Amino acid sequence: MENLEVMEKPLVQAFSIPSKQATKQLRIKSCSNNNRKIVVSSNWLPLFDFNPKDKVVEKSLGTGKGIVIERVYDMFDAPLKTKQVYSREYKSRRNSPLEVLLEVASQKLIQNAFPSTCKTVHVQFTQGKIVIRPITTFQEKAIKQASFKTRHAVFAARSSGVDLYAMENQGFSIHSLVEFRPKEKRDKKRDFSETGAITALRNLRSGIRNLFNEDINHIDMQQLSDSVAESPFTTFVCSPQCDDWSPVKGGQLKANAVEDLSTTIDMTFDILRIVEAITPPVIQLENVVGWYNSDLYRAFAVRLRRLGYTENLIFGDPRDYGGLTSRKRGYAVFSCLPAEFSFETPKPRRSVPIWEEIKSFLPECRDITQSKSINDGAACGRLRTIKESSLCSPTFLKSQSRMAKDTVCVHDKDRYYFPSENLQKHLMGIDMDFKLDCVRKDIGYEILGQSIDGALHYMVIRSIKKHIDDYFQD
Repeated sequence: MENLEVMEKPLVQAFSIPSKQATKQLRIKSCSNNNRKIVVSSNWLPLFDFNPKDKVVEKSLGTGKGIVIERVYDMFDAPLKTKQVYSREYKSRRNSPLEVLLEVASQKLIQNAFPSTCKTVHVQFTQGKIVIRPITTFQEKAIKQASFKTRHAVFAARSSGVDLYAMENQGFSIHSLVEFRPKEKRDKKRDFSETGAITALRNLRSGIRNLFNEDINHIDMQQLSDSVAESPFTTFVCSPQCDDWSPVKGGQLKANAVEDLSTTIDMTFDILRIVEAITPPVIQLENVVGWYNSDLYRAFAVRLRRLGYTENLIFGDPRDYGGLTSRKRGYAVFSCLPAEFSFETPKPRRSVPIWEEIKSFLPECRDITQSKSINDGAACGRLRTIKESSLCSPTFLKSQSRMAKDTVCVHDKDRYYFPSENLQKHLMGIDMDFKLDCVRKDIGYEILGQSIDGALHYMVIRSIKKHIDDYFQD
């Protein structure tokens, strides 16, 4: 080895030697002619019995799995090819009194044991043995999971199936679903934990590999990781609970929820835990605008960017994409794939009232003119109505079936009508074939009320699909 002087064996008695192991991370060095080498220059070498002039042997742990360097204690039983431990002397430096040196320079060994994209290695020191393994960055792991065969496979969380039904319509398939409806105060002793999951299963047509009907706050992330280890996917979609970010919920109620732990603002951490467990190449998140404006989301987005994702964020209005409601939502698409991404360009909004589109639904809409809450809502200005002159429908809420003061209803002359399920689907751009016959009527309206607007959602799906397809065409 050039420019290296062999020194006497250093004394290590003055140091406390770890009884099990020591570890560190090192960068792989780049050389001329695109060659690479690994230099282990550390105080820890003599502590674990690697001293100047000692003989060592290098072995591969398998393709892409790293190498092991072991001391040769019996020269009568030594391999034909051994190497030597070297040392440098720094007379003016005191911070490395025991520094010795190992160098792995065999290109055949390095190319076999370390992926070409590997920049950093993990080094484990034990007595007489050093194991060097590649550290593959999160982004590299995520990209590796994307394959042409599974490019349209989706791992979903927090979905009752409306958005997944739309994704299937665009050629995606559903790999797995994490869905559990948490217990709410008004549920009392009733258990609705399976309602979202059963609705999703009722409507999926491409099949599904895994259903995790478990609370996202407590689900075992190793279980999720194992579920995708041998069956990859490309896109992770999730709609975090929006109640505590929505302007509809009062400030005092949000504060009370924090105090009694019924809040869901910490679900952001669970989404991050899922991402770290399943390493998705592409992530799509949908929520109310308030979540994206929070410090919590900003920290979340920074972490994803640090992991190697590129953030694409849009605050969309369905009316800009041919929709019939004013249901503004934020969509964040994070991608590790090195391909261009862009959302579709908005279109001019309609200038013609939607009345002609909803008249045919009126015979199936219930007359609620005599309802006290509806009249109270009209009196205080909270009632949200669709009239003959309306260019769009107001946003439907999760509470629609409870006929609160802010209910969406149709106002025809002097009568108020409660929108039928079909009318609500039509206005929200949800396929009429999406079935809610497996849950109670009020739960069905809840599922619709907290769901996506089809026009905006389809735009996002098309944008994601184009991004993924472009990556595999390059």
